[in-house]
Amino acid sequence: MTSLFLEPFSGISGDMLNGLLVDLGADVELLHTELEKLGVDGFHLHVHRLAKSAIWGTDFDVHLHHGEKDTGIEGDFDHDHEHHHDHEHHHDHEHDHEHHHDHEHHHDHEHHHDHEHHHDHEHHHHHSHADARSYADIHDLIAASQLSPFVKEKSLEVFLDIAKAEAAVHNMPVEQIHFHEIGAIDSIVDIVSFFILVESLGIDTVYSTPLTEGSGTISVAHGEMPVPVPAVMQLRKGTTIPITQDFTVKTELITPTGLALLKALSPIFEPIPSHLSIESVGYGFGKRETGKFNALRGSLLKEDTSHSTTVVHRTEDQIIEITTTIDDQTPEQLGYIIHRFLDAGALDVYYRSVVMKKNRPGFELILLIQGSQLEDFSALLFKETSTIGFRYQQVDRKVMQRRFEQIDTEFGPVTVKINQYGSTTKKTLEYEDCQRIATEMQLPIQEVYHQLQKYIY
Repeated sequence: MTSLFLEPFSGISGDMLNGLLVDLGADVELLHTELEKLGVDGFHLHVHRLAKSAIWGTDFDVHLHHGEKDTGIEGDFDHDHEHHHDHEHHHDHEHDHEHHHDHEHHHDHEHHHDHEHHHDHEHHHHHSHADARSYADIHDLIAASQLSPFVKEKSLEVFLDIAKAEAAVHNMPVEQIHFHEIGAIDSIVDIVSFFILVESLGIDTVYSTPLTEGSGTISVAHGEMPVPVPAVMQLRKGTTIPITQDFTVKTELITPTGLALLKALSPIFEPIPSHLSIESVGYGFGKRETGKFNALRGSLLKEDTSHSTTVVHRTEDQIIEITTTIDDQTPEQLGYIIHRFLDAGALDVYYRSVVMKKNRPGFELILLIQGSQLEDFSALLFKETSTIGFRYQQVDRKVMQRRFEQIDTEFGPVTVKINQYGSTTKKTLEYEDCQRIATEMQLPIQEVYHQLQKYIY
């Protein structure tokens, strides 16, 4: 399993999140393949690695063939904040491309620059419903696609969250919220892309530092809006997401799409846990000129997979079960193989004794892994074992939610694992803590368990 640690010191947006995940190693070709399952055209992606302030990162951009990038909500009210913000991002982004990618982007630069002037005038009047997509339209489009269940579920969750926020801001039912056709494509691609990338990296848990927002006001089609913009304030309702404002930055840094995407990952606002280590660091660039380094930094965290030290939020998922039989390796070698696979990130590894062809005693090796690990473990199996082939299948799994708490005891701080499913809760001690205390205090380990039980219930 993989964890993601975010540092949104300059806010958060859809393009920053997507750029970050690509910079951390997500496969762009896989992203293109998966996006085709939406059955939506009229766009293409520009994904480039470049340097800002001498720091290399990735710029992610959805370019629309109509020369527009706007997700105005249908109606005569202040609906432009998300993509007026994005639109100004494009203007700054074009200057970046002029410095780093002159050979590709002169044409797009003209398109976006022309649209800068067109944008502020056009949205003083209504779009017709013929050029709009309702929330229901977008729901049906994503639900009917061939995207994975995870991508569909999370994308729909984010669209509903944004639609509810806009409905609350404008005092109207969600059913009456309409996204302008061009903007709907832009938002769909941004949001769906993010969850495709999250799933491809196998990200299971997200940690984050507090978010930084700008200050002042921004100009939208219907006047000046205070920062944070109204939709962001609605999206914050009912959450404990920590946000601080940088009053030296006179513009918005947090977009509704960025905040809704973060919420959907149930971030934990804590420092990196001691059982995780940083495996890679990346940057996803913003487009707006803030006067500071405008990027989202993030790290992929490697877990101590030899123990059950992973925080689990979901109660069901899908994993891969690999099975193969071995009759020509020694128990010593097989013991090494178990540790090798667990260290490589397998969820579980075990053997069963079997009788094979020619009446030979042998072992059946069973591996449980995440779907994203299949290729890595295929190579590892052929390298570390004598097998020349194996079977695998996708299996559904139900698990208890899992979190950890540190408690103070007469022996010092110890970690308690708390497993929960519905109204059932199981609390267990970590073996490593009990082993350490038994060694330090020269006590039988069963006595340590007995003494600590009174602290966990």
